[in-house]
Amino acid sequence: MSCTRWTSDRMFVSYGQYYLQGDDFLTVYEDTDTVGRIFEGNSLAAGGPEHLTVLAGTHTGWIRLTTEQCAEEPPPPGPEWETVVDVSIYSTSGELYLFRWGGDAEPDAGNFATTGEGWYRVRVQARGRGEGERHRGDDPVEEHSLSVWPAPPQPDVVHRADDAFARAHHDPARPPAEPIEP
Repeated sequence: MSCTRWTSDRMFVSYGQYYLQGDDFLTVYEDTDTVGRIFEGNSLAAGGPEHLTVLAGTHTGWIRLTTEQCAEEPPPPGPEWETVVDVSIYSTSGELYLFRWGGDAEPDAGNFATTGEGWYRVRVQARGRGEGERHRGDDPVEEHSLSVWPAPPQPDVVHRADDAFARAHHDPARPPAEPIEP
């Protein structure tokens, strides 16, 4: 499997959020309930056309983040990840970049819309969200992994929801969220 990887030990999050975002987001699309859908859905990530929002435990501070742009679905998640979800998003602009809250991009992470306009699947993996929520130091204690690959739209898949936040907000009896069409 071929993936392009980028890692940062100093990915800054504010309000516990970071994003994938395309050029058409906020000019063509608006999504004011993404965070609400995370709380009512898989507990980790939600998206729509041109965007994905990820919810960290760290309110304001640093997390470790590894990203991958893959040609195909990556291997199944390992047991070291506490919460793992797959979400479908659509890129209308053919560009999806990593953003911090407040609009600062991480251009070194690259364009995640590797095949241009179309559907993508995003796997978000997290560990240490509980520690991140309690931590006030300068060193990251929370780690995320974000893998993106072209794939037809599918409902959200929760591989694992085993941190305190996920156990409080994810209801496995609730139907999975459906992809949002452009």
